[in-house]
Amino acid sequence: MEPRNAYKDLFSDYKRAKQQEMMIAAPLDLSFKKATTMNELANKRPQAIRTGKIPLRTTMDRFVTCSFWLSNNSLTSMDGFKNLVHKLLDDPAYLTWIDLSFNEIERIGDDIIQFPNLKIIYLHGNNIWNINDVIKLKNLQNLKSLTMHGNPIENLQYYRGYIVHILPQLTTLDFSAILSADKKKAPPAGFHKMINRNI
Repeated sequence: MEPRNAYKDLFSDYKRAKQQEMMIAAPLDLSFKKATTMNELANKRPQAIRTGKIPLRTTMDRFVTCSFWLSNNSLTSMDGFKNLVHKLLDDPAYLTWIDLSFNEIERIGDDIIQFPNLKIIYLHGNNIWNINDVIKLKNLQNLKSLTMHGNPIENLQYYRGYIVHILPQLTTLDFSAILSADKKKAPPAGFHKMINRNI
């Protein structure tokens, strides 16, 4: 085997090993840090109380994981989320799970659609009130699980029906399975008028 090919194989093995580590790694947990902005979280120390361990850290001081927990802070906005992810995660493209539950977030930030591999997004227990905020998640084709309960949006009539039709890729909403029968139901009253007005 030529040296160049040997190097290429080693590099491929390394990339595969890193990806596997990322998939089984503990989440980067910056919950309960009393932070009001994403910037404040950049210099906080991760905790291992809930998971038992902290993800591996690279020589560049970034963490090898695909899960990021920011719950139970005092965040009012998602501004700066993309910068935070790029600063702390070794390979942001592999981000698959974010937990922003139990904050004070009012809007789903545009940064979130920069991470197309997201499969799980927890936003329960916030202050999100506008159903049209959910529309931007349509672009996350890998998204399977979303939580929005405990937000003012939950009080909207046909709340679940709206979200099921806005995000047909979901398999669970608020920890409850979305059945094929749910997806086959006609959209709730006023659905097309609301969505067409905001696309």
